[in-house]
Amino acid sequence: MNCRLSRRIFYLLASLMCAPITIGAEGGPTPPTSAPGAATAATPLATQAPKTTSASIPLFSSLKIGGELTGWTFQPLRGVKKTTVYTVVNDPETSEHVIEAKATSAAAALGVRLDLDAKQTPMLRFKWKVGNLIESSDPRVKDGDDYSARVYVTFANDPARSTFKERTENAFFRTLYGETPPRAALSYVFTHKAKTGEVIVSPFSSRVKKIVVDADPASVGKWKKFERDVYADYKRAFGDEPTRISGIAIMVDTDNTGETASAKFGDVSLSEK
Repeated sequence: MNCRLSRRIFYLLASLMCAPITIGAEGGPTPPTSAPGAATAATPLATQAPKTTSASIPLFSSLKIGGELTGWTFQPLRGVKKTTVYTVVNDPETSEHVIEAKATSAAAALGVRLDLDAKQTPMLRFKWKVGNLIESSDPRVKDGDDYSARVYVTFANDPARSTFKERTENAFFRTLYGETPPRAALSYVFTHKAKTGEVIVSPFSSRVKKIVVDADPASVGKWKKFERDVYADYKRAFGDEPTRISGIAIMVDTDNTGETASAKFGDVSLSEK
């Protein structure tokens, strides 16, 4: 097995939906520490945000400015030394409480674990305000795979549908970390280095398909609202039926390019059509 590729798969998928892990000074795992604004970052996601059969995603607009990110779990990516900082702020344009994310050579996500039928609750709605462009980004290569804003939707592992390669990878990480990474993920991204509507395979893993929802540099500094049919997007991106939705995460990351990026995120929801 290509261990480097497998590790990256785990970082991109399992880090979003499993217990957080950080790297100590000697390069080995150490207990996670809290990040600014994060609610009990050292708590496994299964404890912090129990699985639910409804689309009850905690609202950023209901959180207190500068307070804990109740209902969301801070997820650092193993192997990335610096983490994205997430803070509850008031947006002067909308007068709403939103999440402000800032990253400098950093990566980390905010995630919620779910258990939803993608066909019954397919309508994903979210909004963001991108703070800046990442000039050296490139969604097709590893060194450029950074985004000023993205929203992940992960899909649960299904042993009956796993390929031999996926079963081998899953067994490897289950042995190491005690959890199986999701089968796949959609990543809705802002990038000025592709075309709106384009589907791009992650350079790190074919399990992750990126859908460009905004490619206009003029979007910087403006609130943009999005509505996506997750069920239809999955079938278009992966060519088959999705498994159950296992989680949602937001992320701003610049660990590959070493640049600085920021964005604000409004409430995220999943509902019936």
